[in-house]
Amino acid sequence: MHAYDVALFVHLLALFVAFGITGMLWFALARIRSARVCGEALQWLAVGKTAGMVLPVVLLTLLATGAYMVHDSWTWSTPWVDAGLTGVVFLGIGGDRVEGGQAKKIAQVLAGDPDAPLEGRTAAALRNPWFWSAAIVNPLIATAVAFDMVDKPGPVGAGAALAVALGVGCAAAVPLWRVRPVQAPAAVRAE
Repeated sequence: MHAYDVALFVHLLALFVAFGITGMLWFALARIRSARVCGEALQWLAVGKTAGMVLPVVLLTLLATGAYMVHDSWTWSTPWVDAGLTGVVFLGIGGDRVEGGQAKKIAQVLAGDPDAPLEGRTAAALRNPWFWSAAIVNPLIATAVAFDMVDKPGPVGAGAALAVALGVGCAAAVPLWRVRPVQAPAAVRAE
């Protein structure tokens, strides 16, 4: 067995783990959007935080195995390799600094009164465009990097894949900047 094959296997395994975590994060994000009180949204933010703690290890694994494969069989000046590195840096910053940083700010606001309904100031905190944009853009950037790794396009194609992912992700995030109004339970509305 060649070391390149082992590196490729570990690389793909890390990619599968990353997409699994992403699915879990998107489930948590959907639950945050359907939360009625601050404490409920806080619980789902905590799930996202826990899952987010694994992603740096996954990114480092992808980077290390990818670096080995490039060193073994490719060059660092290959356009799709450059796009992959750009994507990993973007994911590191977008995930940890942007999404994670904004999640902390949102959690601080929600923790002020966990039993309060999500309205007013707390609803405004959940409309954070940086948080939602990063939450949508990051997985699309990862998908664009995976596309570049498989298709191995030239510089225009590799860059275009990242640009399309960024543009589509930002556009898809805009509706998430709004929070659904909290509905009172049916028994309360009837009174």
